[in-house]
Amino acid sequence: KPNRQTMASLSSMRGGDDERHVMVPKTPEVQRAPGRNGGGATASFYPAYHLGIAFFLTFAALMPTQNLLTSLNGTLGYYSIAVLYFCMAVAGPAAPFVVQYFGGPKGALVASAFTYLVFQVANVLVGIKSIPSAVNYVILLPPSALVGVGACVLWTAEGIYATRVSKAYDDQAAANRLDDGNEARNTLGFVNGLVLLFLQSANLVMNLASSALLSSGASAVTLFIVLAALSGAGWISYIFLPVVTSEEDRAANERTLSESINDILALHRERKLLILLSLFVLCGFNQGYLWSAFTADVVTASLGKEWIGYVMATSAAVDALGSYLFGFLSDRFGRNPLFIFGIIVNLVPCIILTIIGVPDGNSYALIFGIGIFLGIADAVWMTITSALLAEEFPGQKTTSAFAAFTMWRSFTTALMSLLGPFIPFSSRTIILGASIVVFGITKFADIWMCRTEYGQVLRVDA
Repeated sequence: KPNRQTMASLSSMRGGDDERHVMVPKTPEVQRAPGRNGGGATASFYPAYHLGIAFFLTFAALMPTQNLLTSLNGTLGYYSIAVLYFCMAVAGPAAPFVVQYFGGPKGALVASAFTYLVFQVANVLVGIKSIPSAVNYVILLPPSALVGVGACVLWTAEGIYATRVSKAYDDQAAANRLDDGNEARNTLGFVNGLVLLFLQSANLVMNLASSALLSSGASAVTLFIVLAALSGAGWISYIFLPVVTSEEDRAANERTLSESINDILALHRERKLLILLSLFVLCGFNQGYLWSAFTADVVTASLGKEWIGYVMATSAAVDALGSYLFGFLSDRFGRNPLFIFGIIVNLVPCIILTIIGVPDGNSYALIFGIGIFLGIADAVWMTITSALLAEEFPGQKTTSAFAAFTMWRSFTTALMSLLGPFIPFSSRTIILGASIVVFGITKFADIWMCRTEYGQVLRVDA
């Protein structure tokens, strides 16, 4: 707990005269609720819950579609996922400008959610058997590219929106706690974990529903019509999302597309982002492996496509609970312990599948267990990375940092999916395992360097 001298030092570094004014006084305008003691107002988490509900509806449609693409459409499914994520990666440098163009994160969320609806409608058309297979490429691939661009904008806007909600709450709570002599808290992990909890809950519910629907003999067209309706409901829910603005919006509105791209390029010259690149790559490889290689080469080959929904629902359940739990734990105990936990959990399925290969048809427990481990790893990487970016890159850099993360994650997810028809499953498993090892080495090296530099600073101060 900081003493009065430390508080005063922090205040002077930030240009304040009052030792209580530790937090940066740029509190976003967000819906507020009365304080518990009848005093000043406190920021509300309501916008985060609203965003979570909108994410639930959007990804309740997308997740089952993504999981079934390779199984229902074969090579076209691989290409669709690859096009989606490659376009998501290519759009990364322009994402900050697009968010600005639509007036901030809320407008960008509304616009990008509409591309998800277009993609779902395209899947309905592809499911119609009377349409020639060659035409299906024309129907599905352009919307896949469109939703890739939309997804890049959506995830960038989500990161900005969640950061602002968290900052509004933290700033107000810090003022109240410092007045009472208590320490301020950080809710970045909690807010990001909350949104991902809704997202993975959608994955859980809809994978169970889609498997039950397909097992009952319903057609793929019927399933995709239901998913398109959910996507439309999600798009409408973004329209009513509360506006969260900050003083940084005025400065951002003056930036051109070329300046936004230069901001991202300049960010890649900073050591902090270079250290995180291996984490971005790992996030993408793990998701691409889970959504394409695992579903097509393990679940479908061993148990049949009707089991995809059940296995992925189980993975989504632990992903959802983990997102909420890991966000809370990382705020309380720090990010590094959970990074170590994630490395161990992510390596386990890679080692098992490298040794035994694709399990046989009776390995239900093993296949469900692998899905659980991959889901836990995804929860760690996504939740902690989002919180870490908001901490390490404050102010206008936040938008560029989330765009860079989305760009690299999308590129590696697309690469893992695109490799599906060309290299064996065992090679893709080794690629995922190698990315985990590279991140582990990079992370431990960063921890050692930070401790060394911190020790040098202490010796100089002494």
